[in-house]
Amino acid sequence: MQSKLSKNGHFICLRCHQKCYLKAVVKEGKVTEVKDAVCIKGATIPDLMYHPDRILYPMKRLGKRGEGKWERISWDQATSEIASKLNDISERYGSHTIYVVTGSGQKHIGWQVETLGKKLFDTANTHGGRYTCIIPEVMADFATVGELLTYEFNPCYKDSNLIVFWGANPDVGTPAQVREARAALKKGAKLIVVDPRPIPMAKKADVWLRIRPGTDAALGLAMLHVIINEELYDKDFVGRYTYGFERLKEHVQQFTPEWAAPITWLKEEDIIKAARLLGTVRPWCLYARCGSVSQQINSAQNARCMACLLAITGNIDVPGGNTLFFRTFTDAMLMDTYPMRPGIRPSPNAEKGFMGAGKYPMMHFGHMCDMPGTVRGMYDGKVRGMWIVADNLVVAEQDSWKVFEGLKKIDLVVVPELFMTPTAEVADYVLPAAHYAEIDNLVGTFLEPYDYATAYRKIVEPQGECWDDRRMIIEVAKKAGREVFWEDLEDFLNFRLQYFGMTFDEACNLPDGKIQLPKPWRRYETSVPPFQTPSGKVELYSTVFEAIGVPPLPTFVENPISPVTTPEIFEDYPFIYMHIRLTAFQHTEGRQIERQRKMRPDPILEINPEAATKLGIKEGDWVKLEVPTPKFKGKYIKFRAKFVPEMDPRLVGGDHGWWFPEKPAPEHGFGDSNINAILSLDTGPYEPTVGNIQCRAIACKVTKFEE
Repeated sequence: MQSKLSKNGHFICLRCHQKCYLKAVVKEGKVTEVKDAVCIKGATIPDLMYHPDRILYPMKRLGKRGEGKWERISWDQATSEIASKLNDISERYGSHTIYVVTGSGQKHIGWQVETLGKKLFDTANTHGGRYTCIIPEVMADFATVGELLTYEFNPCYKDSNLIVFWGANPDVGTPAQVREARAALKKGAKLIVVDPRPIPMAKKADVWLRIRPGTDAALGLAMLHVIINEELYDKDFVGRYTYGFERLKEHVQQFTPEWAAPITWLKEEDIIKAARLLGTVRPWCLYARCGSVSQQINSAQNARCMACLLAITGNIDVPGGNTLFFRTFTDAMLMDTYPMRPGIRPSPNAEKGFMGAGKYPMMHFGHMCDMPGTVRGMYDGKVRGMWIVADNLVVAEQDSWKVFEGLKKIDLVVVPELFMTPTAEVADYVLPAAHYAEIDNLVGTFLEPYDYATAYRKIVEPQGECWDDRRMIIEVAKKAGREVFWEDLEDFLNFRLQYFGMTFDEACNLPDGKIQLPKPWRRYETSVPPFQTPSGKVELYSTVFEAIGVPPLPTFVENPISPVTTPEIFEDYPFIYMHIRLTAFQHTEGRQIERQRKMRPDPILEINPEAATKLGIKEGDWVKLEVPTPKFKGKYIKFRAKFVPEMDPRLVGGDHGWWFPEKPAPEHGFGDSNINAILSLDTGPYEPTVGNIQCRAIACKVTKFEE
């Protein structure tokens, strides 16, 4: 039967979080141009789709892993052999030894595959690659309000009178949404930026807090101190809808701005000024990101501070505040369109094999296994099979070399991909993934007004023998004799819309393919209970954190290696390293796309020019960066130096996610300029709610690189 194609060329871009609504120009069955793109990643979709290196056929490894020997096979052979090997692993070692892992590539699709794999392969051990990304923040938000609150889905910029960007660079991370933020600023909204780097928004800020990386909770506690003691909080909201306010009030008395100033490298008067803005300007909204609420051992507590600030000032689920995004979808009975998780779990018996369930119960709640434990499991037999979708795991995960070698040791590695990455190079089967313009899809949209999902047909037919990632896992499960609930992808998409009483085809024929969802404000006023927490209120004192042995009130903990905890280390490693997210790429993606690579040909290390000059470094020089971890003594990564006068001389900032498609296989240079190659998963401490290591605010030294 002839498959259906889009009638108007409209589709949703999945190259980053924004889910922009784009229009493809199609000539002779090919996408030749993309209109309405707000960033280079959208504009270069045709470049990616028709790149000569794109994988177009199923391939099976010949010889040893990493030798680069492959044979083209049929889909029937691929699905049959993979199914047989997965069944063998389940029978011999248990289905919990199969891991389904996804990352940020092909947004939505990987998360859906991960969840399908959980059910179809009967394993609790799935992971969204987010424990160093969104998950510490998610767990803190859920513990506080029973919902995601501080992420990029949540701020309602257009009606806001004050915007806070805390460890977030919206011009890079949310290029579509930032237009609404800029419009609000033009109308007179105030702006607070908490960031050590001179990001574009910092130059427009009413208050720019150039914080020491890793001390965000100290700042948050000090601002809570000011707002509570000066009685700038929303007394009605606090009295009716919060739990534990008196405990929080008592707790923050010790955390004065005077105490926080030397810890954070901020001026006491600036902390007070920012706090008073939060307490007096209403409504205000906040967007927090990896610079503050992930990749540190105190990530969840940083996010808890922010959630408490929003709560006590009454800026939850109000126009211009932070909306309850996920609730918009669940209220409408639509299965969560981002991860598609509710209701799809493995068997209770398989849940017992969840990696990290005892140590990190919040991860279990979030349907994600302990990733450092998973990497160790590659070596001790606890991991036997791995399906890695939309995730360049070797480059994206810390301790990259350990991951790379670990993948060679397990029984089965399946990697659906667009290109041969360092991760794909050590797979047993590499499967050709269809691009998101080549698939039918239902997407939750993250832009204003946060109240619709979009259905669209594929724009063009997939190239070669590329398959939709979801089709791959469904067909393998059928071959494995598993109970599969969907006949095909159309049936699966109809399933996701079952509560709306419409089919996927009917949704595609709605105006612009948009399914409008009702979203009233202040839903806590009519909900029973008002919030989905144990107390039914916003938990300033978290009973969930208390139950799992984590401090129930926001708490500041110094980094394990910092100028305060280990001053002797900073004598030899005098800089603090932080990541830089790039406009040109989405994490590890896009290095082989010429138009994108021209924007950033080489990995860059931002450094203060005076600090660099003292080290004999000129702008444009290659420099090497080393960390004090004994495991990596004598190891280094390389960057080109870029002078940034506004950068604190004690800090440096490096590009993340680098590998080099043009360098020899199988490594493709993944260890040359990637901080993950010199971060160890072997030693703690680990973040207590989700188990990530400290992978920001890292002590390092920088020297000129000599060939």
